[in-house]
Amino acid sequence: MALRGGLPQAAIELANGSPMGLQASVFTQDIDQAMMISDQLHAGTVQINGAPARGPDHFPFQGFKESGLASQGVRWSLEAMTKIKSTVINMAQESYQAGI
Repeated sequence: MALRGGLPQAAIELANGSPMGLQASVFTQDIDQAMMISDQLHAGTVQINGAPARGPDHFPFQGFKESGLASQGVRWSLEAMTKIKSTVINMAQESYQAGI
């Protein structure tokens, strides 16, 4: 589902009304608004300014609602009784170097 413009609360309610909750994307120039929306979305991973995608193996694959019950990967098996939520911020330029 894609919504452009309008009130963020209406988009949040529409997205949360879905029985699925694997991934969501938020596109905005306002990082504060992006984080507010991410906090309210019932999705395992929220991509900010990027398309839904599974991260590398060290990045957990989350599932909310009918999209899954837990996180995938041995490391996250210990947290099977908790719910982790990931928010990914896609910056215009890389702000760190991996491995440093």
